[in-house]
Amino acid sequence: MSPFGAVLKDVRGQLGLSQAALAGELSTTQRHISFLETGRSNPTPAFLTRLCRELGLSVAQRANLFEASGLHSPYERRRFDSAEIAAVLDMIENRILAHWPFPAQVLDTGWNIMRRNAGFDRLFGPFLAAANSSANFLDMLTGPQFRGFIENWSEVAPIFYFRLQAAAAHDETVARHFAALKTTGLFDTFDAFFASDRQVPPYVPVRIAFPDGTKLEMTSFLGRLASAQDALVEGFEIEFLLPTDAASERVLSAML
Repeated sequence: MSPFGAVLKDVRGQLGLSQAALAGELSTTQRHISFLETGRSNPTPAFLTRLCRELGLSVAQRANLFEASGLHSPYERRRFDSAEIAAVLDMIENRILAHWPFPAQVLDTGWNIMRRNAGFDRLFGPFLAAANSSANFLDMLTGPQFRGFIENWSEVAPIFYFRLQAAAAHDETVARHFAALKTTGLFDTFDAFFASDRQVPPYVPVRIAFPDGTKLEMTSFLGRLASAQDALVEGFEIEFLLPTDAASERVLSAML
């Protein structure tokens, strides 16, 4: 199997398509797809263009296919420490995070904190220090100190589980961490939550009780750059935290 054939087969598997189904999507034959995957045929620029256009592939998938093809790739493989990636993160920090009145951060696919605002540091800085992590949100969330302050962990655990499950599919480090966490009993409340006769709510806020008796209810929403054309930038996740009621907003505003 050629390098391109291996990547094509992997992408086809990610899309849940048989060789025949992929051929139908691309107006070609199963024999052609088979020849490409075994290395008996090489892709042409026209085929690659059609593949990327018709299947709605991610930037990472497109970049991997072009790189494996041996043809000229329009997708540069940039490093995290490159000036271009730093400029993207600076733009997000200065134009978005700095103007959000509550905690906000930018995560990569491994849940490493690439940028954060002052509100994030004020609220989560002590927990990061307790988890011996200055740059990984997953380490902080799974640390005993922060988790011990969450009053409704039995409700939050399934949400956290599904979010980690989705992240693990795209990052090997998260996948290993997720597998280890599942053996610790962290998600033991999962089955009980879904086995109960309660209705699943529209969303699940996190209720935090601090040692001084202060309580806070928060949730978050996630954003991405819609115009991302780099595999690293495509993986950046902008997380905005916000209080879910007026009382929590007053508490959070006072803390920040």
